[in-house]
Amino acid sequence: MSNDKQQLPVINPPAEESAEPSCSPKVYVSNEEASLLAELRELREASLEVRRRLETAKGDELAILTSRLDKLRSQRDEVAGKRDRASTRKMIMLGHLPPDHPVDP
Repeated sequence: MSNDKQQLPVINPPAEESAEPSCSPKVYVSNEEASLLAELRELREASLEVRRRLETAKGDELAILTSRLDKLRSQRDEVAGKRDRASTRKMIMLGHLPPDHPVDP
């Protein structure tokens, strides 16, 4: 009798499949969402610059910068609403929400 154990061959999955579990969530961003996210980043960067300038502003410049910051905030709120609606439309198209789901809050 032989001491050699017979083993079934083991087939290792390719590296790209084993790098990530098969049931891991994937995040897909539509083109519309991507452009809105880019716009939100630009608004954020602009507001950061205005806030930096506000620290040293005096007189008329202070009022101008405060007004500019208020405008940037309202633009951000508008774009964030568009992004939320775009995300809802995507979920409807993917079938995660019913077709009659309201897009506008």
